[in-house]
Amino acid sequence: MKIRLGILCCFLSCLESSGQTLQPIGTWRNHLPLRQVIALAAQGETLHAAAAFGIFSYKPQTKEFSTISRSDGLASAAISTMAIEPASGQQLIAYENSNLDLIRDGRVINIPDIFISRTNARKRINQILWQGNRALLATDLGIIDLDVAKRQITATYKPSNAGTDIRVRQLAVWDNTLYAATDEGLMKCPLNNSQMADFNNWKPERVGLSATVPDAIVNWNNKLVLQQGDSLFSYEVGSWQLLHVPKQRITFMQVQGSSLFAGLTDNRTASVLRFLTPDSNPQRIFSPLLEDPTGCVWMEDAYWIGDSERGIVRISVSSSEIILPQAPYGIPKGEGVYSQGSILAPSGYVTADGIPERNLNGLDVFEGDTWQNYNHLQIRAMDSLPDIVTAIIDPVSKNLLLGSYGGGLAEISADNKITILKHGSVISPATDDNGAFRVAGLAFDLNNHLWVSNAGALQPLLVRKRGAGWTKFGIPLALAGLALGKITVDIDNRKWIVAREGGGLICFDDAGTPNQTGDDRWRLFRQGRSNGNLPSSNVLTVAADKNGFVWVGTDRGVAVIQCGEDMFNPAACEAILPVVKQDNFAGQLLAEEYVNDIQVDAADRKWVATQNGVWLLSADGQKTIHRFTAANSGLLDDVVFSIAIHQETGEVFFFTRSGIASYRGTATSPATEKIKPFIFPNPVPPGYTGTIAFRNLPERAWVKITELNGKLVHETRSLGGQAVWNGKNRQGERVSSGVYLIYVADESNVQQAAGKLFFIK
Repeated sequence: MKIRLGILCCFLSCLESSGQTLQPIGTWRNHLPLRQVIALAAQGETLHAAAAFGIFSYKPQTKEFSTISRSDGLASAAISTMAIEPASGQQLIAYENSNLDLIRDGRVINIPDIFISRTNARKRINQILWQGNRALLATDLGIIDLDVAKRQITATYKPSNAGTDIRVRQLAVWDNTLYAATDEGLMKCPLNNSQMADFNNWKPERVGLSATVPDAIVNWNNKLVLQQGDSLFSYEVGSWQLLHVPKQRITFMQVQGSSLFAGLTDNRTASVLRFLTPDSNPQRIFSPLLEDPTGCVWMEDAYWIGDSERGIVRISVSSSEIILPQAPYGIPKGEGVYSQGSILAPSGYVTADGIPERNLNGLDVFEGDTWQNYNHLQIRAMDSLPDIVTAIIDPVSKNLLLGSYGGGLAEISADNKITILKHGSVISPATDDNGAFRVAGLAFDLNNHLWVSNAGALQPLLVRKRGAGWTKFGIPLALAGLALGKITVDIDNRKWIVAREGGGLICFDDAGTPNQTGDDRWRLFRQGRSNGNLPSSNVLTVAADKNGFVWVGTDRGVAVIQCGEDMFNPAACEAILPVVKQDNFAGQLLAEEYVNDIQVDAADRKWVATQNGVWLLSADGQKTIHRFTAANSGLLDDVVFSIAIHQETGEVFFFTRSGIASYRGTATSPATEKIKPFIFPNPVPPGYTGTIAFRNLPERAWVKITELNGKLVHETRSLGGQAVWNGKNRQGERVSSGVYLIYVADESNVQQAAGKLFFIK
């Protein structure tokens, strides 16, 4: 026992000294936006916020955040509402798909009954009203009575005139009566299960109210308050009396203690009203940081206001500030990439017809295990940069380069100084819109020259030669629209450029002289034999692997171009349509799949993003290694826009329609110099059954694991710069507790001792 305790202490010490934050190989985590707060509650000294894509808590005294999302056990990523039971602190979370999770004592317990119920009706849960161990759910098909202790639905009530499905917006209990704000008006019924089940017992409550549909209702200090449009009413002496008309859109009503809070906005200014008594004028709480309030609580001598655009806004007597955990700003839909040690996540999106969304969410950058946002809230000038669709980091200056589909090219320095190129610059407007400066592709070549797709311009391809200014290129090919997009550079320094909107794929070789055009060579690959033999001319992505092969993703599958020196000879070079084996069947690679992106990892394997999930293919593309979907993995959505692979850690980032999920893969970049291998975890703790990783290895290195007496336990080879081991010997048995020696040999078979591994069974 003393020996095991000592090794465990060593394990903790190793973790502290190495600063490890890596999750185990083969596991998932989410990177979801948390600024869209839709519900806010206080429990003790902690704030709890439900955002559209996750839950987070904040302790004002210690300034500590904790987050929970689908990778932590939640059933879904899209949240509709949340409520906390005051006495026990149990948290009930409802999702847009009507699924439910209960968080009790730190455990997530799924309650899927509504989600799996067979009905074609919309089942969205709009509000949760706790009644002890009973939760009444206001839904789009009526009221659902949930016994939380038993995790069972006990009844469904239809507070409508005909007993049919009806949308219930909010519920409140007063005088042992349940009131429901519905699409047919305000309905009420005694709070008794047997009476509530009969729709005839639900009666309308209209005295003093207009025919307008009620939006919300709450019990405030044993008094009912109802919202109808921009007016608040209170229930007094058998009828409804006007309480307040703020002349702005009311965004929420919430009761905390003896206070009633109401959020206001008119799309220019936003504030929160605090009512202390029905007879006194409300106090107005204002901050220019507010945009769309969704909840408010008072604690720690400050107002904490949930906002659907800003997260939590803390307002005190002297100041206001935004409180948010590190997270992406929105759902990135642009070309996610790995660049200079960082993951770049542009938010902009352009439809297949070339129409941008006018998205101002900017760019999110993941570096050192944290996210940083770049948009108009941090850098004001970025309000002129809609639809950031591509980004890259300059390998020399380390400046950020951003491509806006309409706003031109931006460069941001380390101190956040920004330079924007559009009007009167090298970036030209589109021929069909002289106010649109469309930058749709960025890449650095092997000489660190910057290449730019200036989509729709007369000369749509540009290069900034390092230290020698810009050169523009016209396209000497039959190409309608000139809508150039993504640029990829292969191992021979050739540039591969996606021609959007069905234009095909361009191969361009500047012969190493980008400022001279006489030696340039061009080739256009399109659908059909003698045209390049792509499965479709609608090319969506292109990737170059370590062998110089070019992988092309289209809306009808994948093609590979592997022509070498014959690349510009149409008679000798056409794309091939590879065949892949999966489940003992062979067929054309991802035939008919809409292939949004292809990325190559350190082991030369291909990660393929489609509208139906992700494939990991072997280096030659002939075998499926993994097939990830939202149903069988931590992938958040089957629609995957792009993929970025962190080459040093092997973490693969998937940019989906529902947010970013990442998977810790097995391949990393090889070490370029002799570095002591990094072993994780080390020591291996008791009960650990995951994968053990050896990083910072040479390319295709041999790794031997031996006992102290030299007996070989296991031998493997690295994928790129990382090898993995399942903790079993050559006989398939789990190894015993003890110390094991690690030896590494590179391809020249030079072997060296790499370290020791402590294994605790």
